Amino acid sequence: MTPLEHARELIERFIRAVNNGDADAAQRCLTPDVQLVFPGPTRFQRVADFLALSGPRYQRVAYTYGAMELAQSHQGHTVVFAQGTVSGVFANDQAFDGVRYIDRFDIDNGLIASKEVWSDMADRMRRLGV
Repeated sequence: MTPLEHARELIERFIRAVNNGDADAAQRCLTPDVQLVFPGPTRFQRVADFLALSGPRYQRVAYTYGAMELAQSHQGHTVVFAQGTVSGVFANDQAFDGVRYIDRFDIDNGLIASKEVWSDMADRMRRLGV
């Protein structure tokens, strides 16, 4: 498998676990000192903390990846940019879909060392009055 294929498999396994609310399975995809950075910037090292913050905002949320681009790969370190969309239902029963995001992943020796997110979610929430 190519570095991008390895990265895609890892990223998809991670997001599948997040979508299923399985913090333990998602955490196993990460290095011990991972940095998960979301707009704000809001930072986490534990998936359980991210899920706990998101829980009151959403009844349901699902992340779907589309294109992934390999930016760099050298000696066990891979950088991947991934485009995707978010869909779901806010806590107030308002459905949403097609919210764009881009994630930048740093992958070290088969585990996600950092994930930085750029997203249109705040704009969508503002427009919907959420």
